[in-house]
Amino acid sequence: MNPIFPSILSTNFFNLQAKLSEFEKNRIDFIHLDIMDGHFVDNISFGPALARAIKGKFPFSLDVHLMVSNPAKMLSHFIESGADWLSFHVETDDDCNDLIGVIKKNGRRAGLVLNPDTPLERVQPFLKMIDYILLMSVFPGFGGQKFITATLERVRQLKKKLLSQQSPCLLQVDGGITLENVSLLKEAGADLFVIGTHLFNTDNIEEKIGQFLNRLQWSQS
Repeated sequence: MNPIFPSILSTNFFNLQAKLSEFEKNRIDFIHLDIMDGHFVDNISFGPALARAIKGKFPFSLDVHLMVSNPAKMLSHFIESGADWLSFHVETDDDCNDLIGVIKKNGRRAGLVLNPDTPLERVQPFLKMIDYILLMSVFPGFGGQKFITATLERVRQLKKKLLSQQSPCLLQVDGGITLENVSLLKEAGADLFVIGTHLFNTDNIEEKIGQFLNRLQWSQS
């Protein structure tokens, strides 16, 4: 699996198809969709129609990050639209066990998301149930934010918990990831990297992806 998950939140939507075609040519496996409801976070992004459109035209798997106050209401719509991975925030009031069960029952991968100020202990009861954890390295809601350096220690601590429990859970990081910090995140224990601004704002996507993969020492062969 290619560890780079492009996030389309930062794109100019008039150019989205061309950008996605570039990602397809460069063997990107997953596209990351940030779903915002204007309530859990201030911003509003897009809905299942976009997921369905991408799935209908491109071979990507879709990683859907639900930044919403009521993920239970949203899950079925994104499952029907073709989402492959679905994650939701532990900070919502919804029952995590029930939501994880719905995702898994439908044959999808289930993830939990932690904001930068949420204790890592919040995911402890679910480490044997979920497939991945998304650690936010910025406060969610807007693209282009600066990476919070304290995330590196959070990644180390969480990876240690996963290893101690022999959990196969993958560790994903999202927010402000650049060529300068991506290798540090990998060394700390991160497996997957959600990248928006630094991919969509470049003039040469092939070169930029190559630079990231080189920093991660990942071979496309």
